[in-house]
Amino acid sequence: MDKIFNQISISLIVLGVAFYAFSMTLTALIPSILGLLIQIGLFFGRKYPNLHKHFAHINILILILGIGATYGSAFDLLNYLLKGIELNRPLATIEQFTACVLCLVGFIEAIKSFIAARKK
Repeated sequence: MDKIFNQISISLIVLGVAFYAFSMTLTALIPSILGLLIQIGLFFGRKYPNLHKHFAHINILILILGIGATYGSAFDLLNYLLKGIELNRPLATIEQFTACVLCLVGFIEAIKSFIAARKK
């Protein structure tokens, strides 16, 4: 489980920093903040092993918030691809969509891990 959270959080941090380098707007760092929050949850989960499950659930909540904040970009991208509607902020839309996919993959993998742990 920690491996999944670590990979997703590092990917979100890199995504935010990379898009910040292109756009030089502070809002481009939002995925990095999500990744940093997940890293903080991982740190405290390791520091307090008896609370590890709670921090894992907090990380899941962070991923859900990430999905909720960025899912609209998928519709914008689909409208652009299917209907040719211009994107107002193309870089922001691509970054949001990528963050949404990363959070969704992390959420699905975490749920699979929870289910596998229940079966044991």
